[in-house]
Amino acid sequence: MTSLAASLARLGTLVAGIVAAIVPVLCVPLPALAQQPVPPAGASVPILTIGPVLGRIQLFEDWAVGCDNRLSCEAVALVPDGSGQPAYSVLVTLRRGGGPAGEAVVRLLGAEELRGRIELIADNRRLARIKAAHDMVEIAGPAALDAMRALASNYVFELREGKEVVDTPSLRGLPAALRYMDEVQGRVGSAGALVATGEAPAEQARAVPPVPAVAGVAPVADEPPLAFTAEEQAAARRLAVCDALHDSAYPLETHRLDASHALVLLPCDAGEYNVSAVPLVATGEAGNWRFDIARFDHMPGASGDPDAPPLIVNARWNPLRAELSSFAKGRALGDCGTAETYTWDGAQFRLMEARSMPVCRGAWEWPVLYSAQGGE
Repeated sequence: MTSLAASLARLGTLVAGIVAAIVPVLCVPLPALAQQPVPPAGASVPILTIGPVLGRIQLFEDWAVGCDNRLSCEAVALVPDGSGQPAYSVLVTLRRGGGPAGEAVVRLLGAEELRGRIELIADNRRLARIKAAHDMVEIAGPAALDAMRALASNYVFELREGKEVVDTPSLRGLPAALRYMDEVQGRVGSAGALVATGEAPAEQARAVPPVPAVAGVAPVADEPPLAFTAEEQAAARRLAVCDALHDSAYPLETHRLDASHALVLLPCDAGEYNVSAVPLVATGEAGNWRFDIARFDHMPGASGDPDAPPLIVNARWNPLRAELSSFAKGRALGDCGTAETYTWDGAQFRLMEARSMPVCRGAWEWPVLYSAQGGE
């Protein structure tokens, strides 16, 4: 008995030691929960939120698919790898909204002029004949759904205007791309699927998550531009870790955000088709401006080291919507890169939309990976 008691005592000590080692690890607060103050008794507890969660681009041979935070998915045709062809003359995109009622849309986007009646031909069978408008052809609803399903089960796809073949987008990888869309949207095995059809009702599709609402500030007059002294400009460059471009072709850019804040875009680097700027927020008044690095709830895709200031590429400010856009091109054609649009909420820039394309294979229209809705 004495031996048994001693063994149990040793076992208890061992277990206590393990628990003592594990519990502190389990109790380490998550970043979103760390340093949260304890509310006073009777106070309402705020709902904690996380930053935007973006979808990803998935590649399936000659098709790229992106699905966003609302379960809307879009497949984009890519030129065959190694073909030497820079882009199609007509870019084909296949989009399906999320949820049981998600609409199907087929779009043909002309790189140049697209006119007349365009026929979609799969294995010498006409799927649709639609008149082009504004260099685009669009088919929506049941007709688009039928066309997408037909393309997934054929081999040769032609776009014709009369007897002329306008383009021949590759169908390699399309069945897998559409099946991936079915999986993301929860349609596999249902009558509503694109390729992974089954006997389950179409209503089995995943419900669409609520759209994120972003409360931005009301746009303000954007004139006149701010003027900074030489000392203030030097302070801004030091903060941005940027010597700035002194070429007159790349001037420092300022925009009013609200009554107390202004956006300063400090050009830092310029290439053949990209101009990068560090975004700062200025507060104060003429002759006494102070600067801070602009804050974002999701860092722009062109930013590098997480510890370095963010970078906005080919910046565009829309004063009517109080929105800042970044469009970083992977090459001059603009068929790869990242793009984001933000709105100012009074303290930081909030992501409204994000798109990207990781491969440079002729797709100048990129799938949406995140979208939000503005609010008061």
